[in-house]
Amino acid sequence: MKNNLKNILAAVFLIIVFFIGYLRETIFLVLNSVLNKYPFPFNSSYASPPDFLYSYSSQTLITMKWVLTFVFSVIFFMVSLVFIHFYFKNRSFNKIIAWTYLFLVGASFLTAVLGILLGNFDETYTLSRFIIGLAQSPLIPLVLFVLFYFKTKIEREKIKL
Repeated sequence: MKNNLKNILAAVFLIIVFFIGYLRETIFLVLNSVLNKYPFPFNSSYASPPDFLYSYSSQTLITMKWVLTFVFSVIFFMVSLVFIHFYFKNRSFNKIIAWTYLFLVGASFLTAVLGILLGNFDETYTLSRFIIGLAQSPLIPLVLFVLFYFKTKIEREKIKL
């Protein structure tokens, strides 16, 4: 793939990742404002909650948040996988991406389950939420891209020597 096309692809990737991150943040802030009955706008840069959300029970909104957490984790995984596959064409990078996301989701799930089994879910929730938060943020795709970029660059320089 030509360098210009790769650079354009990288720019598009950055825009997509940040847009998805912004969209996710907006959706969760709106859900949290309804769930916690915050007066709106508590942050004027976000859209006000649609009226239909106020008709849902707290449990429904919490369930919605869990489903969206899973959905956004999958979206970030897929965007990372597709972009890095097309940019680098390296199957071992695809495996690293898959293992990274599997580890994050598994560690979050395990932390939550241990908290439930030990009767301390409130104490483990913050850690579990932090771990799954990484899977649904722009941080992981960007870190993986930079890691793979420099790994590839170093390997190319070794070949030239």
